Amino acid sequence: MGSFDDRVVVVTGGATGIGLASARRFAAEGATVVMAGRDATRGEGVAELIRGSNGRATFVTTDVTDDSQVAALAQQAAGERDVIDVWFNNAGVEGEIGGVGELDDLTVCHMLDTNVKGVYSGMRYAVEHMRAGGMIINNASFVGTLMQMPVAIAYGGTKAAVVSMTRAAALALVDQGIDVVGIAPWIVDTPMIDRLTGGQGPEARAGFAAQFTPGGKLTPREEVADVVVGLADRTTSYRSGDVLVIDAGPSVTIMQVTGLDRAAHAFIESTAQIHWEARQRHGRREAKRDVSFSQSQPRER
Repeated sequence: MGSFDDRVVVVTGGATGIGLASARRFAAEGATVVMAGRDATRGEGVAELIRGSNGRATFVTTDVTDDSQVAALAQQAAGERDVIDVWFNNAGVEGEIGGVGELDDLTVCHMLDTNVKGVYSGMRYAVEHMRAGGMIINNASFVGTLMQMPVAIAYGGTKAAVVSMTRAAALALVDQGIDVVGIAPWIVDTPMIDRLTGGQGPEARAGFAAQFTPGGKLTPREEVADVVVGLADRTTSYRSGDVLVIDAGPSVTIMQVTGLDRAAHAFIESTAQIHWEARQRHGRREAKRDVSFSQSQPRER
């Protein structure tokens, strides 16, 4: 028996990189995994490999820049039970490297549509099929949040937007009992980094990571997947609205929040308590949620 038996997990960008590693981990824990992406051939192949390992996986061809396709993905994933338990907004594009004025409008719009609107659409339609206890996980980055890069202005802006949306959505969904958290990986060994280093191989990727990351190493995608699955399983400590910074190890820290963000966390905690007490008064007798908004507690497995 896995910790995700009878649970439905959606992973956008699920056929490569962090998404693929996460889909495999969720399937290994018993989840019914619905992967989404634009490359149908690759996606169907990956889903077949997971099923060949006794996992439950399907692939839905989806372009997250198209709002109607994201809505259809959510509807198909929810199925007859009309339930999605976890939605991992992982799909993203890096665009091109260049300073102010060096990227054309088409490139910038594609980054915005994928990295910002795609994440928003994912949250929007996931919530329609989620119950209390559901979770949305958004993939941000160290770029634009922890480190400002003059050659990745637009990309950094999209990832800063993901952090902002994560924290705001956590406030918006507290009364529904749905948690929203983010991850901000440092440099992960994925096809994206291979493209950024010109496809020059492992040494180039390792050298790139050594320049920027705190630990000086590439983070294996499987380590990021472990954190993602731990969040969804409530075995990784978090508060709704947190963004977890992931380095090799994995080394996980909470992205520093401002005074306003701390006030928002306090609001989340107090609102969650008020709603729980109101449900008790109206006869909806239920146990307090295992995961409080002040600190999640690992669950026995």
